[in-house]
Amino acid sequence: MSATTSATATPRVAATRDITAARASTPPDTVPSRKNRPDGATPEPETDGYNVILGEMRDSYVQLARATSKAEFARAMILASAYLASEARTNVQTEFRSSVATFDDMFRANLRSIVGNFGALTNESDTSLVNRASDAARIRQGFTMWLPALEAGDVTMRQATVMLRNSSNVPEDKLEEYGTRVLDAARSSTIGQTENFAKKLAAQLAIAEFEDACEREYAARKVTIQDLDYGMSEIRAYMPTAAAKAAFDLLTREAKVLRDENLEAARENKRRVREAEARGEELSEEDSAFVEDPRTIDQLRADLFLETILTATPQSILESETGGAMRVKANISIVVPVMSLIDPKKSRDVTALEGETPINFEDARRFMGDVTTFDRILTDPINGHTLTVDTRNASADMRRYLRVRDGACRFPGCRRPATQCELDHTVPWACAGKTDVENLAFLCTRHHTQKHQKPWRVRHLGNGVLEWTSPLGDVIVTKPKPLGPVFVPADDPAPF
Repeated sequence: MSATTSATATPRVAATRDITAARASTPPDTVPSRKNRPDGATPEPETDGYNVILGEMRDSYVQLARATSKAEFARAMILASAYLASEARTNVQTEFRSSVATFDDMFRANLRSIVGNFGALTNESDTSLVNRASDAARIRQGFTMWLPALEAGDVTMRQATVMLRNSSNVPEDKLEEYGTRVLDAARSSTIGQTENFAKKLAAQLAIAEFEDACEREYAARKVTIQDLDYGMSEIRAYMPTAAAKAAFDLLTREAKVLRDENLEAARENKRRVREAEARGEELSEEDSAFVEDPRTIDQLRADLFLETILTATPQSILESETGGAMRVKANISIVVPVMSLIDPKKSRDVTALEGETPINFEDARRFMGDVTTFDRILTDPINGHTLTVDTRNASADMRRYLRVRDGACRFPGCRRPATQCELDHTVPWACAGKTDVENLAFLCTRHHTQKHQKPWRVRHLGNGVLEWTSPLGDVIVTKPKPLGPVFVPADDPAPF
């Protein structure tokens, strides 16, 4: 494949137009749409005259993004060619002259010299270019299925890079399947979503290797500290993902409770002060000495973390029958394929935290048996959808089901976990919308608010599939990710 792409015409950048032109062309009787309708429904599309120029901006942005992707691919292929040229030059050098340096040493020196010349003219680090050249060569030689899509601008080099980053443990005979499936996902995913999919798929295709790696990494768990400037230090803990997310979730929820209590205390103090002033009375000693707590969620979370470490006695230190038992009480979902529970010794699908992050199967079994506040989720081996969610501390069945089905905010491209999102009635309750799984979806606070204040329309197409329509008329479909394996009928099933 050629290392360069054909020149394309630079798209006209509509943003250079004077935005006041749209205002000047707005009919006198045109008024902006209301911010929010009284019944809570999505507002009507704006009719303020700006949509025409915004549509041009959108078209130009999309064209430029695609052109940028094509250019990045062309640069990557040049770096891949430089990588191959470095190999060829090193072969010549080792053949005709002796050297104490190894082939690898000579190759790295050649590659750094070649791409360093490129970088000197473009203000790029030679170390960065060496790494990018290595990645580009691997894609060009080992993942050829990506090349047409990259050249067409359908996917980006950043997506290809995260695919490559997660391929190291995938067995050689499964690399083609891995590359093809990640490519299919990347066509309709953001970079972060592509990385989540690649990470989980790599674990699925290398179950044994993944479990072994989990054991090795668990043995390497540790806590370190790094001193920073201005009297601050940073504590870093390398620990199992499930426990880390549970701890962070617990700190976050407790910080929010404290923040709300502080805000309520401040409101009550102000109310009492106003009432006392209106009556001409002196303030109470408590109100006079009151100082509002201004701490943010981040600050409260950090303070709670330190207070817990400095004042709590770890369970494993206490001399009791429950010594060493886990004490976290957080809302974390662990997705365990039902076939894995039937026979853990047989080939199985990967176990995942909240349907996204692969974790060790033995960790999942321990959490399921010992921790009452972790959801136990069984997936249907036929269609990949949720079969059962079981917890000891029961919550609303519908909310649990939807949290598992959606996984994250359902707005296109958003990855905020469903546990940090809000349930939204697609057809508002005030408009006779039903509280039903086919009329509910998780949206983060930002996109939930946007849905009600801006003309982003959404409707359910069934089975959790949402169809979004942007204010400019673009249609985007988002689908829930299957949590378990999906079995499809064979083309020519064997006769009975």
